[in-house]
Amino acid sequence: MTIYFSSNKIPELVPFNLQQRQAIIALAQAKLSPPEKLILNIIKLMLLIPPFLFIANLQGVAIAASIVVVLVAYFIILRPIMLHFTLKHLNSAINQYKKSEH
Repeated sequence: MTIYFSSNKIPELVPFNLQQRQAIIALAQAKLSPPEKLILNIIKLMLLIPPFLFIANLQGVAIAASIVVVLVAYFIILRPIMLHFTLKHLNSAINQYKKSEH
């Protein structure tokens, strides 16, 4: 199982530019089943609740620094998970995108 941190590393999306890749990934996300969406949202909550509780107890400049660290970590962790969920819908999303382009 390959872990992708960026959409430009996915072999199926290499021929597309950034905007096209984003549109295709959005189409693939729309094809996620309700249980997949639920699991993805639970993972998001599990990633956000502990840092939020930690930040709620901080004061001063430590809050801003902690928020930046949490946001960076959130996107580094969540992006590969989201891409993993959308991979199985990627081919149909690419076909749908190509049809809508013509």
